[in-house]
Amino acid sequence: MRLREGSITCVDLAKVCIGCIKRLNPLVNALITVTEERALEAAATLDTELQTGKDRGCLHGIPIVHKDLFDTRGITTTLGSKLHENRVPDSDATVVALLEAAGTVLVGKTNMAEFASNGSGKNVFYGDVHNPWDAARSAGGSSSGTAAAVAARLCLGGTGTDTGGSIRIPASWSGIVGMRPTFGLISLAGAFPRASSLDCAGPLGRTVGDVAMLLGAMVGYDHRYPHSIKAEREDYTEQCNKDVKGLRLATVENYSFRDVDPDVASAVTAAIDELSRLGAEIHTVKIPLLTAPLNYSFLFSILLYEFNQVLGNQYRTASSPTESFGAIVRANLHAGAQVKRETYEKALAERPKQLAEFREAFAEADALITPTMPTVAPLLTAGSDIYDRGRQFNIPISYLGLPSISVPCGFTPTGLPIGLLITGDALREGTLIRIAAAYERSTRFYERAPPLHCPPSSFDSRL
Repeated sequence: MRLREGSITCVDLAKVCIGCIKRLNPLVNALITVTEERALEAAATLDTELQTGKDRGCLHGIPIVHKDLFDTRGITTTLGSKLHENRVPDSDATVVALLEAAGTVLVGKTNMAEFASNGSGKNVFYGDVHNPWDAARSAGGSSSGTAAAVAARLCLGGTGTDTGGSIRIPASWSGIVGMRPTFGLISLAGAFPRASSLDCAGPLGRTVGDVAMLLGAMVGYDHRYPHSIKAEREDYTEQCNKDVKGLRLATVENYSFRDVDPDVASAVTAAIDELSRLGAEIHTVKIPLLTAPLNYSFLFSILLYEFNQVLGNQYRTASSPTESFGAIVRANLHAGAQVKRETYEKALAERPKQLAEFREAFAEADALITPTMPTVAPLLTAGSDIYDRGRQFNIPISYLGLPSISVPCGFTPTGLPIGLLITGDALREGTLIRIAAAYERSTRFYERAPPLHCPPSSFDSRL
């Protein structure tokens, strides 16, 4: 509104965010590349458009960041790797082009796990991303830099990708909102693949409304992307002012609270109670796939096999692989080389059967409720076993290609954020946004800022 009134300009917004980046990025290490000159040029053009009557919509002039595996024309795109530290694409990823067309201003490319290979936020080449709520802790990953940048108010939103939790994990640990959409809803043309039959692109923002705006601009069929699906483009923001009366929400028996830390369980229980108070019907469902001890081998067979198909030859023919590739990537490629084609194909073939189990639950519920993560953000020095605990609520959803949204649902006594995960059937993003927005509106956890954040200035740090 203030942009249209003329009390603030697109250039003003860009300058504020760039100033915040200069001040706080040395502390959080959220961005690899800052695009100051390009941002100010783009913002000036967008100001001229408004002055001449051209308005691109709700994202006109909004400063955002892109995870550094989305190709950006003329801007370094490293993939978080040393191997590609000087890589400059000559075209934009589809997501980048769509968001630029919607009027966003790119202020930087964000730090990430090397080749999106882990959920810790650690990167041996570009340095670790630090959580704005506690700089000694992980911001999550692999979309760590985008999450930290949004949480620290260095931008007003951003993009990430999610293979096994790489949007939802950092959203939860960084105290923001993140959505993994239905597989194929958003094009990944021009984005480097981690595992092509699992990867999703999605938005991260401070509020559900922010995510709804970004998602609406990112969706669209793309013939360049082989998994792209033809779905009606929606205005997801229309869901943000609806209530949840009559919606059926379900916890999953012997799953939703299994192996969950007490603070997290308490916050999620309180969230369920609040949703009930708001008019949602709460009950419990059984999903055999989740009730039994979880078997991650199907997903990892797919992930490691496909990752090896992308990078394996380059790794094995590198003159100095130990210098060009980090330890986690080397381990992934070694393991991927051991996965046989028939094992991979069997893992793919299991999907329809397991998805059918979920579909039975969705006949009884509009959405499933779990924590996003069973823990809050661990120390960056924590061992891999701590990070592995997060698999249970994220990997099954990735394997089945279903949408889910993580929204803040409270804090520990020490001030670390906790995330609530709301999962739905395919193409039910609107319902998930409706539920998350109603809960957010009632609880307003987004109003709490982390210790490391850019103080409010002349604009609201929501979109």
